[in-house]
Amino acid sequence: MSDELTYDRIMSRVQSSNRIRQLYRLAFESVIDSDDNVFLKDYFFTITSQRTDYPIVLFKKDIRFINKRLNQKLIHKRHYKKSPNRIVFYCFFEQSKDKLLTHTHILLRVPNTYKDRIDEIASVIRKYLPHKFELEVRNKDYSIEYSTKHYSDYNDNFDVY
Repeated sequence: MSDELTYDRIMSRVQSSNRIRQLYRLAFESVIDSDDNVFLKDYFFTITSQRTDYPIVLFKKDIRFINKRLNQKLIHKRHYKKSPNRIVFYCFFEQSKDKLLTHTHILLRVPNTYKDRIDEIASVIRKYLPHKFELEVRNKDYSIEYSTKHYSDYNDNFDVY
């Protein structure tokens, strides 16, 4: 029998409590980079709204816009949506309990040409951030665990752009 990951083998490695969070972690940790795209496992971007009680629906719209502008600037002005080599955001949205600040932790998949150009990506994101938003980029080996920390079976805070 081969050593490939089958659905049964994956499910046997996942604990029953908070199964979806564990599946996300396993999926992100086992991503295999292609010749064209790289998943940045050790980096995560945090975008925070400095407005109290900012609705997540509006925040998601802002993040979608930032992703659009980033792809237009770095990939292609018009045809970035059809490009298999576009920059993809894997977003985990949260709202802090004490200050009620909406924020997201973003894991990125980027074209190979941008895998060592994190500062350039961050600079373009900062350019298109709405007023009173902040960006923090961290290079940590626990980026996947930290991004998924508040994900649960009863919480739909994950989105892909």
